Amino acid sequence: MLRFFTVLAAVALLLCACGGAGARPGYTATQQASDGVTITLERPSSVTLLQDYEFFVTLSDAGGQPIDGATVFLEQDMPAMPMGTNQPLGEPLGKGQYRIKGVFTMDGQWIVKIHASIAGKEHVATFEQSVAPVK
Repeated sequence: MLRFFTVLAAVALLLCACGGAGARPGYTATQQASDGVTITLERPSSVTLLQDYEFFVTLSDAGGQPIDGATVFLEQDMPAMPMGTNQPLGEPLGKGQYRIKGVFTMDGQWIVKIHASIAGKEHVATFEQSVAPVK
């Protein structure tokens, strides 16, 4: 019986790790590196058309130290339906974290780019985002 609970606990830990290290409940985290800067994007696990969302960006240097004082914004683009892009600014939260509020105006596949200007140098990470229709 002890072995059963040990295996069950190991599986539970493994499943928790799949959601993205340190991600908020209901969010997934994805990282990309850009010229020595790691950009981590935490976003809702599912995104629906015309809903307000919060995205969280964490910036860290090559040594893993948080980067504050950056200008961060999110660029949203829908390749299948070219239109003007929405570029909401990030609000600094401290410890290298920034909150960005956004909304998607059409369902389908989007490209989300995180832009971070640090000491005059631009860093960009690109992520794919699926947006579901309203049910």
